[in-house]
Parts: sequence; structure tokens; C-alpha cells
Amino acid sequence: MISHLIPPIAQASADGTAISDSSEASKQFTESIVSFATEYGMNVLGAILILIVGNVLAKFISKKISGLILKKHPEEPSLASIAKQVFYVALMIVVIIVVLGKFGVETASLIAVLGTAGLAIGLALQGTLSNIAAGVMILFLKPFRAGNAIKVGGGDVYLVDEIGLFVTKAHQPDCPKVMIPNSKIWGSIIVNFSDTVASQRRFDITFGISYDDDINKALQILEDLAASDARVLKDPGPFIKVDSLGDSSVNILFRVQTMASDWWPAKLELTKAGKEALEAGGCTIPFPQRDVHMISDSSEAAG
Repeated sequence: MISHLIPPIAQASADGTAISDSSEASKQFTESIVSFATEYGMNVLGAILILIVGNVLAKFISKKISGLILKKHPEEPSLASIAKQVFYVALMIVVIIVVLGKFGVETASLIAVLGTAGLAIGLALQGTLSNIAAGVMILFLKPFRAGNAIKVGGGDVYLVDEIGLFVTKAHQPDCPKVMIPNSKIWGSIIVNFSDTVASQRRFDITFGISYDDDINKALQILEDLAASDARVLKDPGPFIKVDSLGDSSVNILFRVQTMASDWWPAKLELTKAGKEALEAGGCTIPFPQRDVHMISDSSEAAG
């Protein structure tokens, strides 16, 4: 397009007469500008119009798609946000290709070049792409959601804040923020403490009583304690049995199930209540102890 402007200027520079006749050069330059505007002006205006309309439509369509996803899955705002961004970028790429076609650019060749460039970039960013692939799998298969407490592999427990395409944002129970690459999550065993079978969770508490205490009485005390707490489920019922004979105590396993929402407070409160109930019933919770027998040396005794 600019090449149409070059011949008059070059001619004016080469011809000494034209250089001296500034009015003629100005006339030729003006005619070139007018010719350029006439020939390409409509294309430029059309391209600008396509960009404006395409941008508005891309925003409208991506917003509608995001709204549909959010309506169907209100618990997944991250999925809706990512879908909105992906659709907007994809639609704008199509708009740009259409605009370039208005100026005679071979769009087929351009698509081939973009495909080759995409392959090269993909090979260079394998780690990043693996995070994206893992993020897509997490968003669609939903092993956990925002707000869930999870453990990845054998590591720490995290509270999920947001699931993104590249990383999952979370924080530890004591509040430090954590950003976990999605590929690290998807390639590990995921334990979701917030999503349990029938929304229930089990906990075990071991109570130790003295060898001199009445075992059956201690078992009855703990059974009464479980029956009196409304948070303890009747189905499946409590499992309260002698678990082992320790060095200094008879260990009783106190195993009960609660709803997942009651698990933590029930575990803490029943641990305290169990100790107090056993002591009130006459049972002793012994300290660790060991009997030491002194054997005298026979030679020293003879001396």
C-alpha cells in the first residue's frame, strides 16, 4: 500500500526540474494520497468496523457462555471465568484473521504459520501446557471444589480458594497462602476431606485405663457417652472394644461416626468428655510407667 506513494517522491528526487518545481511535487503527492485513500479507505474503514463489531460480539458471546456455565454449575465460578476468557480469545483470533483477509492476506497460509508457531511454542512450554491440561481435568472431573479441604499426595492439608488453568490457589489451615501447579495435583493421590461417603466421617479415640480397673464398667461408660451425644450416628453405630494391652494400660478403642460438618468439634469434645466420664466412674487413666527390678551381684553380696 505504501509503495503507491513512493514513485512520485522518488521521481521528484531524481529529476532536477521536478525538485525545483515544488508545486508539481506537492500536486503529485496529494494525488497519490487521494488515490491511496480511494483505493484502500473503504478497506480500512471496513477493518475498523469489523474489529469493533467483532470485539463487542466476542465479549457478548463469551459472557453468555460464562453465564450458562455458572447457571448450570453455580459452585464452579472458576470454570465459568476460564471459559469466558478462552472463548473471547478464540473469537478475537477469528476476527483478526477476517480483518487480515480484507487486505488480501492469504488466511490459509496465515493459519498454517500459526499452527506451526503453536507447535513450536507447545514444545517449548511443555510444563505449562501440562498444567493447563491438568487444570482442565480438575475443572471437569471435579475431584475437589473451592472451599474443600484436601491433601495432595502425602503432603499437608490445604483449603482450596480457587482453581485456575495453571495453578490452584489455596491456603494452609494456619493461613499461609499456597499456589500449587495443577500438574502436581493431578499426578498425585488426592484426598478430599470435605467430600465423604454419605457426608459422614469417622474418628478413633484410644482411652487407656489401669489394669486394676473393671474393663466392662469402662466399656459401659464409653457406650453411654456415645449414646448421649446427638452428633454420634446410630447407623453405623459406635464400635467400642478393648484394642490392646499396653505397657501400663488397657487400651480401649472408641470409634464413632458423625456427619462431616460435626467431625472436628465432636472429636475434640468427646476426647475431653471421655476422660472425665471414666474418671467420674472410678476408672484410672494411668501415666506411662515401668517396673524396674534390681538384681544384686552375688559376688558383692558374698563380700
